[in-house]
Amino acid sequence: MVEKTVNLAGIPIKVQEELVDIASIELDPDNPRIGLQRDSALRDLTQEKIQYILAYKNSEAYRKLKESIEINHGTIYPIWIAPADSDSYIVIEGNTRLVIYRDLAEKYSAEATYKKILSIVLPSDIQENQKDFIRLEAHLRGTTDWDAYEKARYLYKLFYEEGLPISQLEKLTKLTYDEIDNSIKAFKDMEQFYMPAYGKDQSSPFKFSYFVEYEKSKKLKSLMEKNGKGIEDFCAWVGKGKISRAQDVRDLPSIFSFDASRNAFEKDGYDEALDKLEVLRPDKTSRVFQHIENVIQDLREMPAFEVAEMREGIQPEKRRMLEELSTSVISILKMVERK
Repeated sequence: MVEKTVNLAGIPIKVQEELVDIASIELDPDNPRIGLQRDSALRDLTQEKIQYILAYKNSEAYRKLKESIEINHGTIYPIWIAPADSDSYIVIEGNTRLVIYRDLAEKYSAEATYKKILSIVLPSDIQENQKDFIRLEAHLRGTTDWDAYEKARYLYKLFYEEGLPISQLEKLTKLTYDEIDNSIKAFKDMEQFYMPAYGKDQSSPFKFSYFVEYEKSKKLKSLMEKNGKGIEDFCAWVGKGKISRAQDVRDLPSIFSFDASRNAFEKDGYDEALDKLEVLRPDKTSRVFQHIENVIQDLREMPAFEVAEMREGIQPEKRRMLEELSTSVISILKMVERK
């Protein structure tokens, strides 16, 4: 056992690093990794259900991590745990690694290797904001990223329940102010409007990206408001299948700019509206120019940390792709300008 001091949310905390019996550690039922399942059908999650979700939600990533731990005969990164009572703990960060240890302990039942896991044991008086800091460092600043819905769910919790302002969340994560703001608003849209009406299907939370696109588009919301439409209408379009892909939301401002295409959308759906739009604005229905418009929007919203990583040489392939894009665009423009 090694005692040391770590800074959590700017406060020095004494912790112990030691090997802890996996039988005394429970998985966290509030783990953001399983937030999607909590918000859909599986609301009462037992330890067995949590273990199953973590193992099979992203089976390929789980397999690779398990293979790495098995080859190494253990994890080199300790999990973080907090006392649950006098003789048990709950995982704050590292739920998936604990599940892998449980699997390997069963596979190698005659060996002691996986019966205990390297852990950083937090004190019993650890504060909730310090637990949040550990999760944020591991998953929103570190290398084990959560998916967009998981991030948004946790940011929503920190903003509304813990009272952390977006400016502080921006400092604690790799995300920009606008990304955090849009994610929180999109999650709120789903929580308050979409899920109560259309959330019976377990796949409903996968519609999250539709709502991010909706919140990102001030033009769309303005055009909808002018036509007497709001978030409830958008939820109905998504829930009833009028929009089949998140990227199609980006076309709605163009569709709503013309009465003919807007009416076609409201009556028959996206494909029929696009047919009308093709006559009114051919550039908006060209496959190439649709992609270009999306790329332009994504480049304008590129997170600052990605730019910094390319500048520092951390992401050479991303820089190469941008250079290739620039060369291709310049080449096309030169052909356009020729007489």
